Amino acid sequence: MKTITLLFFILSSLAVNAQKALQYDLKVNDSFNVEQQAKQHIIQDINGVDQVINNNLKSAMQFKVIKVDQNLITLEMIFKQMKMTMSSPSLGELLNADTANEDDSDLTSKMFRGTLNIPVIMIMEKTGKIRSISGGENLIASMFKAADITDKESIEANKAQFEKQFGSAALSNSFEQMTYFLPAQSVKVNDTWENIYQGDLESKNTWTLTAYDADSFSVSGNANTTMSNIDENVTMVLVGTQKTSVIANSKTGLFKNITVEGVYSGDTQVNAADMTIPTKITSTITYKILN
Repeated sequence: MKTITLLFFILSSLAVNAQKALQYDLKVNDSFNVEQQAKQHIIQDINGVDQVINNNLKSAMQFKVIKVDQNLITLEMIFKQMKMTMSSPSLGELLNADTANEDDSDLTSKMFRGTLNIPVIMIMEKTGKIRSISGGENLIASMFKAADITDKESIEANKAQFEKQFGSAALSNSFEQMTYFLPAQSVKVNDTWENIYQGDLESKNTWTLTAYDADSFSVSGNANTTMSNIDENVTMVLVGTQKTSVIANSKTGLFKNITVEGVYSGDTQVNAADMTIPTKITSTITYKILN
């Protein structure tokens, strides 16, 4: 009996510490729905007075696998819902846009409704690294169309700002936060690996496999980050840190839920007013598979 117990203990230990090939294993026509919630708390010191802004974003996205190659997975993504609010204790509500709002006098909500059900194609490596995204320009065109904006000068004047949020490059950088956390090589529990996110939020990430069983695995991430927003009017550069917690499906590699917590601080330069504004942002972003 002691021999059997000892053998079971050894086999269990080997199973826990065996190398795991963590990667996406998806099939054509697989589909899943994702809910994203992002909360951002901004404090800016304007001439010794704190100006506070709170941003809240909620969106629902539907993904469908349309092609699988040896090393790449192609998915179609559509937005199904989007809501964003911006408020300040001193200034009140600054923005309230909701795709569920059918009031045609609400221009921002009309533009948000333009993002719904417009296909975006994402090509992803099996580590979650996004190789390319196409279709962001169709999202932006649909937003202008939904708001009945047809004047070419108005479109060109505002297009660059929308590209920062809905352009193909911006979507690619944003989506990697919920896809790109898997290693290129097999790992065992407590092993670490690194990757890098590019874009307006650049980060060097160190990941650790913290737990693994037949149904799910857990990954934790720590990152040093640089957040930037640079245009002809405003230059904002903030540095900080992020902590990420992932629980994922061992069979498919898909996350079940993700939480990303970040703290960033630095300066915002308002060029026209020649002002330098100390700025601090704390944020929490969560992703959850709904089905």
